[in-house]
Amino acid sequence: MPGQQHVAPARRLVLTLEKGLVGCAAEAAAYGQCVTASAEIISRHACQAQFEAFKACAQKTLKRRW
Repeated sequence: MPGQQHVAPARRLVLTLEKGLVGCAAEAAAYGQCVTASAEIISRHACQAQFEAFKACAQKTLKRRW
């Protein structure tokens, strides 16, 4: 079936992200709350501090630079 060869790597990526980011739940929640609160009047750097905290946690947890 066409496209099946891409399913396994994509599934592995999702599982890796899921396992790696479990430890960043607080940072992800803070970022999500900020975005939700600012949804109607969001600007480019409205939630920059929360995003940077989430990004730092993800990089530390996954040991990868994004």
